[in-house]
Amino acid sequence: MNIEKYYKYTAVSALNASLISCIPIFLFTVLFIFSHSSITYFLLLVPFGCYSVTCYSQYYLHKRRFEKVDTIFSFGQVNSILKTNTVVLSFLPAPSLRMVIFDRNGQEIGEIKDVKFSVIRWYLPFLFDLFYVKSYGFYNTENVLQYTFRMKRNRIEILNKDNRMISSIMEMKTDKRSSRIFLFGEKSLRMKKSFGNTEYHFEKEDGIVLAHLRKGWMPKEWSKRFMDPNLPLFTIDPHASDREVIHLYALLAKIFAYTNH
Repeated sequence: MNIEKYYKYTAVSALNASLISCIPIFLFTVLFIFSHSSITYFLLLVPFGCYSVTCYSQYYLHKRRFEKVDTIFSFGQVNSILKTNTVVLSFLPAPSLRMVIFDRNGQEIGEIKDVKFSVIRWYLPFLFDLFYVKSYGFYNTENVLQYTFRMKRNRIEILNKDNRMISSIMEMKTDKRSSRIFLFGEKSLRMKKSFGNTEYHFEKEDGIVLAHLRKGWMPKEWSKRFMDPNLPLFTIDPHASDREVIHLYALLAKIFAYTNH
């Protein structure tokens, strides 16, 4: 998938959601007419109507973006996700998470998504779905599962492709709500977030910034492909090891869960 296909897929998904949400409107309207119910019964249509209009506006927006994407660029060879230092994060509809990771050229280089897309979870409210033990698959540029991130309260278990646990991350609370410490093995990582959650900084024990994530900082030269300036831009220290990169993406899965639920 590249950014063009992403916009097209998102537009189609939004249109389908808009049309499906019209089904309850039609059914409730028929029941309202034939049962001569009170106006209170008719007010049940309001949430479905609002959702349908919202989805249709999203469809129109992404359709315009798909049509405007500059197609003269060549996407070229796909880069390795572990060797790409700056990426753009985008999100598709999912029970809890489907994060598509793009390089600067608008080419998908990886994905983090729910291992199981259970049908019932699409309809569960956020609070109810929290009771599920969530597992996210970390896929490489060839869409092959490399790791699984299993979320358990204040711990993230990282499993390899053979389903064997190779590491775990423990979350430690601090005195400040805007700061968290994550322990994995003998290393620790401090996460600091800004007011409004527009910036995240990940610092090592010695204070060196290992990675940072920003929203609303899309480089001007990238705007021909990424037309939403609020897409998160994630930058990793080029000296970071593969192990550190994997742990960073596990933390991103935790941070952005339910972004497009």
